[in-house]
Amino acid sequence: MRVGTDLDTDWTLHADWAEEQRLREERNLLIKQQLDAGQTVAYRSSGWSLFPRVRSNDICCYLPVRFPEQVEEDDIVFCQVQPEGYFYAHLVKEKKWDHDRHAWKFLVSNLEGRINGHCYIEHMVGKLLQVLH
Repeated sequence: MRVGTDLDTDWTLHADWAEEQRLREERNLLIKQQLDAGQTVAYRSSGWSLFPRVRSNDICCYLPVRFPEQVEEDDIVFCQVQPEGYFYAHLVKEKKWDHDRHAWKFLVSNLEGRINGHCYIEHMVGKLLQVLH
């Protein structure tokens, strides 16, 4: 398994954007599997959506998340954003009670405030513990 072992490279980078997207999805599923298994995950980040807190190519360490009490606004989480179902490491912009579902709803965004969607605790798998620049 490459996640957590090949920390010196971001193996998702590719000249062909479609292939890079496929590789990122492969990496994201590996990250999700490890977090779902209760393991801490470390990997090199891709992109600049969390700059300056996380830079592209930083090593990010995530702890598994199981309960909504573990997550607060301004936390960076690894989650499957709804409704599209894409995985993102993004900022919890807002945590609010969803009266219809009787559950906490988390709005996720980049650091500039662009909302990418929402998730519930069942879509959230990790919380950023440490960033190594």
